[in-house]
Amino acid sequence: MDEIGVLREAFGPEEVPSQAAENRARAALHQRMSSKEQRVIRIDRHRRNRFVIAAGAAVAAAAAVAAVAVVVSGGDDRPPAPVAAPTPSSPARGVLPFARPASAAEYLENAAWTAERKPWKEPRPDQFMYIETLELRNKPAYEREHPNDPIKAGMGETRKIQDWNSIDGQTKASYKDGRLVVTKRGEGGDTWDRIAWSTITSMTSPDKVPDGVRGPGSMGIDLDAFIGQYVVPPNVQAAIFRHLAQTPGMTMNPDAVNIDGRPAVGLGRIIEGYLSQELLFDKQTYQFIGERLVAIKDHVTHGDDGDSVSHRGDVYRQVIYSKMTIVDRPGDTQ
Repeated sequence: MDEIGVLREAFGPEEVPSQAAENRARAALHQRMSSKEQRVIRIDRHRRNRFVIAAGAAVAAAAAVAAVAVVVSGGDDRPPAPVAAPTPSSPARGVLPFARPASAAEYLENAAWTAERKPWKEPRPDQFMYIETLELRNKPAYEREHPNDPIKAGMGETRKIQDWNSIDGQTKASYKDGRLVVTKRGEGGDTWDRIAWSTITSMTSPDKVPDGVRGPGSMGIDLDAFIGQYVVPPNVQAAIFRHLAQTPGMTMNPDAVNIDGRPAVGLGRIIEGYLSQELLFDKQTYQFIGERLVAIKDHVTHGDDGDSVSHRGDVYRQVIYSKMTIVDRPGDTQ
C-alpha cells in the first residue's frame, strides 16, 4: 500500500481527506522515506475509531479518535507537520465507528452514525411524509391467483408506489388508476390509524424504542414495518438502528442484492425457522434502502388447503425505498 493508501485507510472507507491534506502528507512521508532511517508504523486496529497517521512521534488527537503511533529509530526525530484530522464541526469528515463491520450490531452502529449526520428540519403539522417505493411483485394476474407465492422467475415486475401522509395524521394520498386521490380522515366514513408525531419524536435513544412501537395510534406496530412507513428525524432513525443492534438474533447477510442489482447488506431476524426478514442497507454508504423477506432453507408448510413448499432463495417480499422525505402537499415529491 502506498502512502496515500495508508492515509485513506486511516480515514475509513468513505471519508476522503482534502487535497491540501493529501499534499502535506505526501510531502512529509516522502521526506521520511528518502532518509536512511528505519521506521515502523504501528496502527492500533482494535479501537473503533482511527486517527490520521503522522510520521515521527504519536500525534495528539481528538478525544473520540483512536491514536496511531509512529516509532522512529535513529536520526532526526523531529515530526513532520501533522495532517489535518476530522473535527466534530465537520461531521462528513468523521470516522466511521467500524471500518469493516463484521456483525449485524457493528453494521447497525455504522448505519446509526450515518443517519445522525443527515440534515433535518422539523416539519409543520400540515406537511406530508412522502414515501416512494419500488416493489418487486408477481404480475397482477398471477398474484391474484397465488397471493402468497414467492416471486416467480419470469413473473416478477417492479411497481412504483407513491404515498403521502400528513404529519398530523389527518390526510393521506396515493395514486389510483393514474389519478392522485386525496382523502381526509372521516370523509365517507373512511378512517385509519397513524402513530402520533409526538410519539415518533420521543424515540431518541435505544431504551426509548420498544420492539412494538407504543403510543397514540401506534397499534404496537413492529419496528421492521414502522421504519419503512414513516419519515422520521435522523436521531430517531439512529436510535432505532441501535435498538435493533441490541436485539437478540440479529444476523447479517452480506450477499443480499437489492432490486436493481446493486450490492446491499441484509440485516434481520429468522422467523418461522426458515424465513429471513431483512432490512437492506447500501453496502458502501450504510444508508437504509429497503427490506425483503427471503427463504433461507427448504421448507414445507402444511395447511387445510394443501402443502406449501418453499425453496432456499425464494423471495416473498422485496421493497426499495427510492425516496423518503418531507413535502408541503400531496403530489409533491421533493
